[in-house]
Amino acid sequence: MYGFYWIGTWIQSILHLPLTGSIVGMLLLFIVIQMGWVRISWGNEGSSWLQSNLQLLFIPPTVGIINHFDFFTANTILLVLGLILSTLVTCLLSAKIGEWLMTWIRSHRDKKEAISCQHSSSE
Repeated sequence: MYGFYWIGTWIQSILHLPLTGSIVGMLLLFIVIQMGWVRISWGNEGSSWLQSNLQLLFIPPTVGIINHFDFFTANTILLVLGLILSTLVTCLLSAKIGEWLMTWIRSHRDKKEAISCQHSSSE
């Protein structure tokens, strides 16, 4: 997993992508798993360890919030509005992408059925 993070960071810095290296690395890992080059079972031990120690990964952000508590209290309304707006945008975008995918799947399924009907009628 660290290797994919490192490669993703390297690709991000070379191509100056607007994504962080960790996101690029996760996308690479996803692609490699989908292609069957890496099996999910190979990462079971590492992922089990990460899940058992997940609470430790949330300590730094919590400490950061406590250290900058004055910023959060001064900008509470803006932060809450930003959270609400970003949540709504994410929900709407997810719904639209899901709708688009369902339309695309239906159109391709209909094309396959039309092609198979044409072949069977010409025989």
